[in-house]
Amino acid sequence: MAKNTSSSAFRKIDIDQYNEDNFKEDEAELSGPTGPDESEDNALALTLKVLLAIKSAQIEEVVGKLHLDDIDVLMKYIYRGFECPSEGSSGHLLLWHEKAYNIGGFGSIVRVLSDRMRV
Repeated sequence: MAKNTSSSAFRKIDIDQYNEDNFKEDEAELSGPTGPDESEDNALALTLKVLLAIKSAQIEEVVGKLHLDDIDVLMKYIYRGFECPSEGSSGHLLLWHEKAYNIGGFGSIVRVLSDRMRV
């Protein structure tokens, strides 16, 4: 036998909420800061200053002491340094990149490029 379909409870569902035009991102993702963070800019400037101050012969020794997670963070700063180069910094950052790549490999590059968190 057929079930009783006289109930109208199913009609109280708002199907318009599932329309693609009404889709809204989660509030947690959108509630982040809207402007540049001054402390992040200072951290970038300080890190690049330290990276550029270390001599080329010492880079391999410094990178060799880092853990794999630290190599990924180093790669983030290297790529960020490529975004805003200063006089002579690109060549020095390429040396850092080479030494970090020797330890982290392609995995480190992929993790940095696919990570949403930037430095």
